[in-house]
Amino acid sequence: MEILLVIDMQQKYMNSYEPDLIMRVNNRIKEAVEADVPVVYVRNVGKIENIDNYNLADDLDIVSDCSFTKRWPSAFSSEEFVSFIECLNVDVINMVGIDGRCCVARTAMDAVKRGYTTKIYLDSVAAMNDNFYLKELPEMRDAGVEIIAD
Repeated sequence: MEILLVIDMQQKYMNSYEPDLIMRVNNRIKEAVEADVPVVYVRNVGKIENIDNYNLADDLDIVSDCSFTKRWPSAFSSEEFVSFIECLNVDVINMVGIDGRCCVARTAMDAVKRGYTTKIYLDSVAAMNDNFYLKELPEMRDAGVEIIAD
């Protein structure tokens, strides 16, 4: 089974990224829905007592109740997320979201290490520091992450 994983598209972060990022991510969500691919949301909650301050972005299309929280960069740090994708027999993880250098990259590398076919859609991923992000893309590609540039 294939999923679209939407990483950390949270209101509190949106001012740090291009204004059309949400539109690009929403386009990927729409494509997933049309292809009957489940959409899964993961959000960083930092300190657990601040969970309400880490809501998904206001304009983000929420098309499922599949939403998980994490305190560390990789989505695989969430036991609930890991259990969920194991129960679904997921074998392909398509990723969009922020931050490309940290949370998306760490999740992608962990996914590959766990044997998942892993794809990152560059048009729907943003990073705070493009220089570091662009240097990490070849490392991710060499590890087996498929980088989709269209």
